[in-house]
Amino acid sequence: MATPAVQQRRVPGLGVARRDAWPPPVIGLQTALPIFIGYTEKAALDGQPAYLKPIKIRSLADYEAIFGGPFRPSFDLVLLPTSSEGYDLGASDETGALRHYSLRPTCAARFLLGDSLSLFYANGGGACYVVSVGNYTADGAVPGGAPVEFTRLKGGLRVAGQVVGPTMTVIPEATLLADATDFGALARAMLEQGGSLGDRVSILDVWGTASLKPEAPSFQSDLDRLIAAFRTSVGDEALSYGMAYFPFLRTSIVPATAIDYTHLNIHDASQLARLQAILKLESNRLYGDGSSRSTPKQQQVDEAIDAMAPPEAHPPGTPRAPGDPNAVASLNRELLGALPTLAQAEHRIAAQLSVLPASPAMAGVYAMVDGNRGVWSAPANVTLSSVVAPTIALNDRQQADLNLPLDGKAVDVIREFAGRGSVPWGARTLDGNSNDWRYVHVRRTLIYVEQSIKTALHSFLPAANDGYTWAAVVAMVSDLLEGLWSQGGLMGATASEAFSVQCGLGSTMTAEDVLQGEFVVQVTLQMVRPAEFMALTFRQRVGGAL
Repeated sequence: MATPAVQQRRVPGLGVARRDAWPPPVIGLQTALPIFIGYTEKAALDGQPAYLKPIKIRSLADYEAIFGGPFRPSFDLVLLPTSSEGYDLGASDETGALRHYSLRPTCAARFLLGDSLSLFYANGGGACYVVSVGNYTADGAVPGGAPVEFTRLKGGLRVAGQVVGPTMTVIPEATLLADATDFGALARAMLEQGGSLGDRVSILDVWGTASLKPEAPSFQSDLDRLIAAFRTSVGDEALSYGMAYFPFLRTSIVPATAIDYTHLNIHDASQLARLQAILKLESNRLYGDGSSRSTPKQQQVDEAIDAMAPPEAHPPGTPRAPGDPNAVASLNRELLGALPTLAQAEHRIAAQLSVLPASPAMAGVYAMVDGNRGVWSAPANVTLSSVVAPTIALNDRQQADLNLPLDGKAVDVIREFAGRGSVPWGARTLDGNSNDWRYVHVRRTLIYVEQSIKTALHSFLPAANDGYTWAAVVAMVSDLLEGLWSQGGLMGATASEAFSVQCGLGSTMTAEDVLQGEFVVQVTLQMVRPAEFMALTFRQRVGGAL
């Protein structure tokens, strides 16, 4: 091959052509870079709208600066029949009879992405991409919040497919879609995108999980139907590029201190009147002296209750300004110190808002495990942070079919264990019947190796298809894989047992391939499989006999 040194000679004499002794190293790509898709409070970067644009962030502060805060709906106090179970508040009426109330969101819409990012970072997340598909009011079209729409999430997924770099796709709000048909179509599109691009996996949740009632007599049959519907909805294509987690999580992402009385629907006159009546009866019970006249303490608390009204409904001339955040916070502290019922309501609201799908937590776990142990380590048996408990406690028998179904579409379960907290108790892809792609970390490690080598080989595109190039490629790829093996990412007593790399005429290419400019590299790996099942054998010694 003519070298640049020879080509540039213009004076007769001896010329020296130099070649590098070592090929360029393969730089391993980032393995845990999720792309989140969903609704945000806003989307503005440098003063310009940033909807349907993939934006890379590195912290929760970055997210809040560009996309705003999490969704915080208001709640109605709904009076329930006396015999109702599962109520949120119990308060006495004028006759002393106990009344039960439920706290229900004022609007049907709910959005999860803001809180999901908090859960992601709480569990070890780092850099990620965010694609906003719209704001909480659907760009102002529907006051009070618009439902999550399939077409918007699908549009965000299409944008995500144009980004080079993400290794995970996470759409927590897919669980809020109107029906299982839309969810299934979106889940299949996520899997198909991962399979066609070959550079990312999709972390899925099970649609309809929130509807399950563990205390119901029909719980087991309801669970079986729900999981069967999920397995049908995800289809049969590119299953190794997806993994599913169940159930949802009760988290501490939304603390009660982040909630105040304005999260109750005080802008509705009837709701405000109901709330104030309940609190004033409690004020009278706690601070009244049994007479018709108010005590000084009762009068002080009642005045604070009256001040809860929003500005347009507030009596003129009062010193408080309920629309001012500082005034709201001050008044809320005063009310909480005096009225346990309000404190209970705010705790209940925080608990409702803190129930989240597991996918963002697992995206954080993937990032944490990759950073601490490597992408070749199973992202399982790790205690989740900011998680109180799974919403549904499953036992071994109930998990069995989820982990090893006949169709192989495994659903990884998050379980709570005494002294350990909540842990992902499984690391299988949806392609559980495949010996090659059964495990999450095997699929993700192969993506890492494949994409890292693919990127490195781009530098050889203009090179000659000759022995020097073949040797350089073998050395370069072998160096990457030997590093992976030395860190425990490949199985084998020696490097030669763990992997092999071939490239050249007679091994991976024919003379015709060379003439046609075909360049073929063959890599064989021996991946590490997890110890999923452990057996203990006990032998009892009796009467001194062995």
